[in-house]
Amino acid sequence: MLVVSYDDFSENMSKYLAQASSFGLKILPQKKEKRKETRTSKFLKTIQAATGILPLDLDIEKEKTEAILKI
Repeated sequence: MLVVSYDDFSENMSKYLAQASSFGLKILPQKKEKRKETRTSKFLKTIQAATGILPLDLDIEKEKTEAILKI
């Protein structure tokens, strides 16, 4: 079974219609692609927001040890 996006199908319709009789064809709706893009963009925004929170010269193990000793 061929699985193609709606955009790809609309660009190469004759190609996929010729192959559909042999392999079968499933066309993904545009909504699913938009959801995937939205999730990806939200994830990238989250990563970008978290970048730079910790300084590059920070020794994490040293900070852990000091925090434990303070208790």
